[in-house]
Amino acid sequence: MNPHQSIQQACGQIAPLWPLANFVAVNPFLGFSNRAFADTAHYLSQVQGAQLTMPQSWYSEKFASGEIQTADLQKAIERAPKEVIATFRESDRALNAHALAENLDASKTLPEPLYRPGTFSGYLDDREGTHWGRAFSEEAAKWCAAYYDKGQSTWFLTGIQNGFYEAWHESVGHDKTLACMGLKKAHKTLTEMSADPEEAITDAVKTMGIPEAFLPEFLYRVLLTLPGWAGHLRYMDREEEIRSSSGSELIQLLAILLNYECTLYNAYSQDKDCLLGWRRILMEEPIEKSSEIMPIDLAERLLWQSAFEHHIEHSLQQRIHPQSAPQEKAKPDIQAAFCIDVRSELFRRNLETALPNIHTIGFAGFFGVPLDHTPFGHQHSEARCPALLAPPVKSCEHSHHEGEDTDPHHTERNWKKFKESAASCFSFVETLGLTFGWKMLQSAFGLGDSSPKSGRLPKFAEELDPETRINLAAGILKGLSLTQHCGRLVLLCGHGSTTRNNPYGSGLDCGACGGHPGDANARIAAALLNDPVVRSGLEGQGITIPKDTWFISGLHNTTTDEVTLFDLESIPSSHKETLETLRHSLDQAGLWTAATRAKDLNVNSTETFKAIRARSTDWSQVRPEWGLAGNAGFIVAPRSWTQSSNLEGKAFLHEYDPGADPEGKLLESILAGPLVVGSWINLQYYASSVDNTHFGSGHKGIHNVVGGLGVALGNENDLRPGLPLQSVHTGKQLMHEPSRLHAFVAADPDILDTILERQPALKELLDNGWLHLFSLGANGHSCSYRLPSGEWKVSQVENKRASLERV
Repeated sequence: MNPHQSIQQACGQIAPLWPLANFVAVNPFLGFSNRAFADTAHYLSQVQGAQLTMPQSWYSEKFASGEIQTADLQKAIERAPKEVIATFRESDRALNAHALAENLDASKTLPEPLYRPGTFSGYLDDREGTHWGRAFSEEAAKWCAAYYDKGQSTWFLTGIQNGFYEAWHESVGHDKTLACMGLKKAHKTLTEMSADPEEAITDAVKTMGIPEAFLPEFLYRVLLTLPGWAGHLRYMDREEEIRSSSGSELIQLLAILLNYECTLYNAYSQDKDCLLGWRRILMEEPIEKSSEIMPIDLAERLLWQSAFEHHIEHSLQQRIHPQSAPQEKAKPDIQAAFCIDVRSELFRRNLETALPNIHTIGFAGFFGVPLDHTPFGHQHSEARCPALLAPPVKSCEHSHHEGEDTDPHHTERNWKKFKESAASCFSFVETLGLTFGWKMLQSAFGLGDSSPKSGRLPKFAEELDPETRINLAAGILKGLSLTQHCGRLVLLCGHGSTTRNNPYGSGLDCGACGGHPGDANARIAAALLNDPVVRSGLEGQGITIPKDTWFISGLHNTTTDEVTLFDLESIPSSHKETLETLRHSLDQAGLWTAATRAKDLNVNSTETFKAIRARSTDWSQVRPEWGLAGNAGFIVAPRSWTQSSNLEGKAFLHEYDPGADPEGKLLESILAGPLVVGSWINLQYYASSVDNTHFGSGHKGIHNVVGGLGVALGNENDLRPGLPLQSVHTGKQLMHEPSRLHAFVAADPDILDTILERQPALKELLDNGWLHLFSLGANGHSCSYRLPSGEWKVSQVENKRASLERV
């Protein structure tokens, strides 16, 4: 493998980290989807000290409570991956449920990670007790913050137009920080290194004598010295790659980190004993290629994790009740489409109780309209679509009234700049601080406005030709399974959130809209489906929207469970009574949903709804809502199969009618898109729960926003990946109990196999155990589990209803 390939491999193992403005939950193991879950657990424990399971004490509690039963353990053993089986065989340990239960130690915490130095600074720090590794990370993070700042700082790195590495190379010669720490003339040595980043990497690994076999792992471990910033630059590269060009930001950071390593190596070039020890490390077999079996404790924990997930499998499967025969669909008066988000499941269930004749639908919250959207008064657009897509449709917002201020945000932006400027930081507080007193009191006591801002009317920035609009509309209706039987009033309801003083606020918005509210997508989709020209064109595709059908849009505020409806001035008078019925039912559903969520939020107020709303405006509130905590299942089936069950907000629900999709074309788009995004979300919550130190962002109370891009903990300089501790933990116990996603699909195994052959990325997740897939059959008469080998096994579920209360 040549150096360029090694660089690409190392960079490819870094998961992208989205900025705070559009933070979305991403699979932190994205660079390892080509290797087995168990193998990755072993590898990351060695190179990073990271954990992919809970400690034995946690599984002991689950076993004692009955959530994990002996049958679950037995099933975990039957499905055990080869890496786990090999460990038990080599350890001469019995592999059966009784032995596992006997060896379970309730007092056993996670073991100390098996770690060996992978960088020269790490080796030297272990050998001599120095702190060069941390020093280099802090230096590199300092330059990252100065270069990539998004308006938080008032001073910027010079040479910013020339690229990160070149700007650093030009400026580092004036920085004597490392020289003051004892690395003499480091600033001069660094400026003498190559001005080309890839050439600098090649020179550094050659100088330090890194063997070719060890090179990919070495480069990866160098990047792990600054994982947060590495993740953000991987995100930037990924955005460029989506636009059909290659990114180089992460390679530039790698070059900077290696230059620091090489400078330290050169400073010790005359210390023969030191270099001899370093060469011994380089002569060891790379962990990547090691045949060493995993520790028995890890193998046991992987089996217990699998047993816990089998318990969840039972619980979810028992809540799916296929109809014995397809029911004749009568035209409903009202239909309401919500995002597949797990938070929508609870609201939909309450809405169906409040309005029994309503038909609710689950669909990805961008409603099939991938927008590159520019909000009113903003200079930059936002990708209002899943992270997997590059939005092809440009949209913007315009005023309801002619002559209205075209940029109301301009004054606000300049005012913000003045407040944050160095010149005004003291005088501002002295002269104008009191004027903000009332606003602070409102925030402190939850008296502020919690309603979402609807924005101006969204529209296409460039007029789309009729064929494009008709095809968009057809895609929306097919995705909603509404090519027939449209009701008189159809609500397309996106979702967003309202919080204060919350850097991760966008993480509570719609993931299918790229970490933004779904209002613009819903409003444009509704307008499109009401367009007479579009409706006429749909008839040419065999899709007829009844003349008395009218689409409206709305936004579900998941923090307060209020629903705001938009653009009602154009609704026909004949539909006003139906609209009022829907409004009343939405209000009632919101009250019931808030009351249910209040229990998990520890809200005991007699005025539950008022207390829930107050949390959304409380700037001291670290848990305004639970987001997608608890997600465990993804069900692709008719709503009638789950309507009688309480899924307790644990499942993504995507509407799908297998009878209308005999070739599985629509199903393929669901599995390749929403299911993959659901898996990303699930694995982010999983990782942030099992090891928040490595995969999460720690305690919100000590978060500091860096460059408007991410957060650091306290006085640290690296960006933190993943979710805050308060997003997955109550303070006493986990709110999100880790489980890989279980996808239940209303399709036969042969249809699913055909789709997987055309979707290698999805197949890779399944083959390597990152995702569980179940076939319910087109009629739901059977349930089969897909093994990582690709073989299907009938899933035998015991005749019981396992509780999901804490799953």
